Amino acid sequence: MKFYEIIVADAHGAERKLRVPSPTDAQAADAAAPLLNSGDSILSIRETPDDGLQRTDGPPPKTQAEELAPTTPGMASRRDAS
Repeated sequence: MKFYEIIVADAHGAERKLRVPSPTDAQAADAAAPLLNSGDSILSIRETPDDGLQRTDGPPPKTQAEELAPTTPGMASRRDAS
């Protein structure tokens, strides 16, 4: 897992930094999404070195399987209607 610093700006231009764990920079934006307020924009995403003491503002992003699991159950959970 890598760590990313995300610079976010609100609608008035005030900036703040978020730190999130993520496997990739694209997924770092997904990890930051729950931390954004209405009107916030992501200005930049950059990987930060892991010094072993990384504190994060949120959890890693969910995998695609985790996001889709509640709406698309696997074949094992389906019952044959016949």
